[in-house]
Amino acid sequence: MSLRRAVSVTLLAASLTTLSAACGRQQPATGAPPSDSAGGGPTTSAPPSGSSSPSASASSSASSSASAVFRLVHLATTTRSVPDVHTVLDSEGDLARFPGYFAKSAPEIAKAITAKASKTDFSRNVLVGWSRTTGCSAATDAALFIDAKQRLFLGIQQPQPLPECFAANHVVTVFEVPRTSLPDNPRFAQETNEKADPPGPGRTVAFTKLDRVPDGATTNERGTDVTRTGELNAFLSQLSRNGAATVRKQLAAHPALHGERRIAYILSSCRPTGAALLISPGLTTVSAVPTGDENIRCLRAQHYAAVIAVAGSLLPA
Repeated sequence: MSLRRAVSVTLLAASLTTLSAACGRQQPATGAPPSDSAGGGPTTSAPPSGSSSPSASASSSASSSASAVFRLVHLATTTRSVPDVHTVLDSEGDLARFPGYFAKSAPEIAKAITAKASKTDFSRNVLVGWSRTTGCSAATDAALFIDAKQRLFLGIQQPQPLPECFAANHVVTVFEVPRTSLPDNPRFAQETNEKADPPGPGRTVAFTKLDRVPDGATTNERGTDVTRTGELNAFLSQLSRNGAATVRKQLAAHPALHGERRIAYILSSCRPTGAALLISPGLTTVSAVPTGDENIRCLRAQHYAAVIAVAGSLLPA
């Protein structure tokens, strides 16, 4: 029977119980920063300490009143260490960012997501991306459910695991959901943090308009690694005194996290409100784009300094 026609599904949380017993719990990407309005890292898939995974009867109850009419755009399985992510992609810009989570660990998955979701009509639909650990067997099908409490559930179909488990399996899914069907503030019921992750990796820790760009300053989208103090000082030396002071003040308000790297950019745009990181499959480029001014046109572009922090595990060495 197709998973989408089944009234009772085995929710993915049950797989986590198997994984805990046989393979140990999945951990988040090393140094993954917490989510914020500008972007962050994926959250862990492990259940809260002291709680148990939903039972089969609970899964049946949750799904019996749930809808599962959403198109599965992409499904991939892997035993590589891809991050666990749950998020909503609201625009083409979000879609461009999302594959960055998998660009290093599974570049073929990143490429496939971009290709398969490229024709999404964002005026009518959004995409829900959900990557989770499935335990000791690989998923063969998946379905997205929204229950009566407007919570999202990921149902999977998978064979019984073998007696011995040598590697944890992961599933990466993308669903197309009509805008009218998705709750205003969607909650991912099987996650410790039910709120959606940022649509792509990286959090903006400094962003400011520059009063001028000194001669010799490098204006590009590829960026400069400023993780070390000397590297930061060299980048700031290109800016005016006021611009450098503003960046330092903003960075002081966002202390660096363990395993995190910071990349600085000088960007040209009209009236952006922030910046987003784009990591290409295979890590051929790690660039940044201005955000918030997609529908604004101007005769003369302005210059901005941006520093984006991202988990080092997602970047090239």
